[in-house]
Amino acid sequence: MPNATFFNLPSGKKEKLLNALYQEFSTVPLTKASIANIIEYAEIPRGSFYQYFVDKEDAYFYVFNQQTSLAMEKFLYILKKNKGNLFNACIEFYRILIEEKEHFTFFHHSLLHMDHRMEDALLSIFASDEHLYHFQRIAQQIDFSSLKIETDEELFPLMQLISAVTIRNMINKFSKEISLEEALQKYESQLQFVKHGVLK
Repeated sequence: MPNATFFNLPSGKKEKLLNALYQEFSTVPLTKASIANIIEYAEIPRGSFYQYFVDKEDAYFYVFNQQTSLAMEKFLYILKKNKGNLFNACIEFYRILIEEKEHFTFFHHSLLHMDHRMEDALLSIFASDEHLYHFQRIAQQIDFSSLKIETDEELFPLMQLISAVTIRNMINKFSKEISLEEALQKYESQLQFVKHGVLK
């Protein structure tokens, strides 16, 4: 979490720093990210960086949370457009994630260079206090009439399961460079297992 000094920055300076962080973390893995590059892009002294963030991991996961929030807002929009149909919204959202990857370069790059910290952060996407707000808003928009579940407590593990399936399919798509059609087919078939189960 950034220091208070970061949040007190003038909006223009803060935006320039965030753009510098996004540019660096969307280009190289976290392990190879350079604070020197970040401060050059942002045009700030090296000492200023450490007034804002503990280290580059602190900066990285702040950007991660910001990008996750933007993705959740996009999903919420799609869910509303699909009139609360969770599975139709998931398929449309997945298509956008893999088809318009230039808008999601941070996640694209992160998935290709994932370590246990990023995996934990992605798989607990609704579990943190920071993202609980998004879960609650999504829950309010879901049409429960076609689902066997009725409460947020039952929805929570379902959303975590769908998130895991979505992330795993994105990794498969980006790492193996399979076609859009094949990626969608694989994702939809796996969602069918989640949707209908496997027992006769």
